[in-house]
Amino acid sequence: MSAKSDLQNRIDVKKSLAAKHERLASVAGSTPKRNTYLFQARRFHAQVRALETQFGQKFG
Repeated sequence: MSAKSDLQNRIDVKKSLAAKHERLASVAGSTPKRNTYLFQARRFHAQVRALETQFGQKFG
């Protein structure tokens, strides 16, 4: 697997995990659980931004 496809795959996985946690937050029954899912979603979004910056610098 090339470095470009590996990095793109990691970006795609992080985006899907962020979307998953946002969906879970929308159906969570309690406020603490909702906040936990939203925190995890924000963390994955931040990781995506960092990886996209790295991807742009490496292959841009």
